[in-house]
Amino acid sequence: MAKMKRNQAENIDYKELDVLKSFLTEAGKIVPSRVTGASAQQQKRIAKAVKQARFLALIPYTDKH
Repeated sequence: MAKMKRNQAENIDYKELDVLKSFLTEAGKIVPSRVTGASAQQQKRIAKAVKQARFLALIPYTDKH
């Protein structure tokens, strides 16, 4: 789980899977902002990108069923 850089969330996109995976736990959950250091606005962008990537089946919803 990576710490958030200032402009990292501004450029986050659902197609950047390596960046998105750094904001996910091993179980596939989104890491909270208190751990990543993201602001509320940045956390919303991260969550939106992760959810969009999940919907498009680019990343799994969970690690295992």
